[in-house]
Amino acid sequence: MIITLIQALIFISYVTFLLIKFKGPLKSISESWYKLRYPLRILFNLFCLSLGLLMTFHEQSVFFFLSGVGLIFVGVASWSQSSVKLTRIIHFGGATVGIVFGLLGVGFGLGNWVPLSIWMLSSIFILLFKIKNHFWWIEVIAFITIIWGMLNI
Repeated sequence: MIITLIQALIFISYVTFLLIKFKGPLKSISESWYKLRYPLRILFNLFCLSLGLLMTFHEQSVFFFLSGVGLIFVGVASWSQSSVKLTRIIHFGGATVGIVFGLLGVGFGLGNWVPLSIWMLSSIFILLFKIKNHFWWIEVIAFITIIWGMLNI
């Protein structure tokens, strides 16, 4: 539970920092790596690496470990707009693994499938109604539902 609360604090702090600094949501959380100037740019890397590393310590399901590894890959391959195709594959693949496996960990490991359902329905709604900055909102809702599921609220 402590690890999950630390992850929530890290996420809320970084997202709040971005919302204040850029006066609203970006295209995605990954976009912050491009928008932040050196030396603040490293905050994105630290954000992903710390969330990912902490996720690997959850013992309820191997899916949490794999989710953490995905987030670590995002932190290492932060250049999501790179012209190098492999970097983009690692970045977006890591993000997908981080989200999907986190939600599967809540489902299989904790027996709570509600967060996955809410995330899927929310994502469909966001894409269907072309909500501005859709990746940002899909990522934020993913994190909220994963943490909510891990805390069994």
